[in-house]
Amino acid sequence: MNDIGSNYHDFSVFPQLRKDAAENSEEVLRPVAQQFESLFVQMMLKGMRDAVPEGGLFNNANLESYQQMHDSQLALSLSEKGGIGLADTIVKQLSSDKKMSLESAKTLSPQGIALQSGLQTGNAANMERQNIAANEE
Repeated sequence: MNDIGSNYHDFSVFPQLRKDAAENSEEVLRPVAQQFESLFVQMMLKGMRDAVPEGGLFNNANLESYQQMHDSQLALSLSEKGGIGLADTIVKQLSSDKKMSLESAKTLSPQGIALQSGLQTGNAANMERQNIAANEE
């Protein structure tokens, strides 16, 4: 299922995503990540609009409603076409069959390496000790 909904107000896709996630979570990972990215971009656009001073010839409640609808649709369209890369990052992190490559592990800080090794071994106590020791240095 690649389509995350063609319109921002199309909520019919959510029950299908929930059903698919229960059956095969790996297949649904990409559409859910795209939905999350769409919401993130929408919030970012809203924040950007809020930062601009109000006023001017065309400022009224109707314009604000149309801008919100436009921003919602723009966020959805962007996430369907690759977006800002957030969905790809989420899929890489949550995908169970992909491990962190050695190249990306080289760029981690000592605390990041300790955290990664702790997560991979599942030893939470060892991870906490390593984080405390790294913070004391």
